Amino acid sequence: MSNWTEPGIDDQQGSAEAVKAASELNQMYLHPGNLCASREPVNLSFIVGSCVGICIFNPRLSIGGAAHYLLPLQGDEGAPSPRYGDVAIKQLLDGMMQAGSTRKDLRAHIYGGACVVQAFQDSKHASIGDKNVRVALDMLSQEKIAVVHQETGGQKGRKISMRTDTGEIICSLIGS
Repeated sequence: MSNWTEPGIDDQQGSAEAVKAASELNQMYLHPGNLCASREPVNLSFIVGSCVGICIFNPRLSIGGAAHYLLPLQGDEGAPSPRYGDVAIKQLLDGMMQAGSTRKDLRAHIYGGACVVQAFQDSKHASIGDKNVRVALDMLSQEKIAVVHQETGGQKGRKISMRTDTGEIICSLIGS
């Protein structure tokens, strides 16, 4: 779990209001190759295994977005596709800039990159999940975007939910 404040026992009315407010938000599920940057409050959700999800939030403007990608680098073939990390991250950052952000205001969270297939766990080469995470870290570093939280690797998938207006993120392991 990250950036999510658990309500206290005295805060049951507040938590009921928060649940109602969250249920009234527009909901968007990001399939692999999807991304969203929004000025409007949206509850984004996605599931990652070896793929990677990047959540970006601008606390100054209270806007956020996320990208969910499958593979690290596209290369030169075909039209740019956000199924690849290099393209997805660029498009997400472009969307955040179009929404009024500056790079210095952005905070990134990275999730996924697990090695969920048993056969690949003992490989001498980096897994696809490792490569996906490396692309995220490298690109965000090059763009001078602060990575404030990272939950990557392991052997289990993760379910992610992000509110674009508050930056609140819930991450839970699948199968735990």
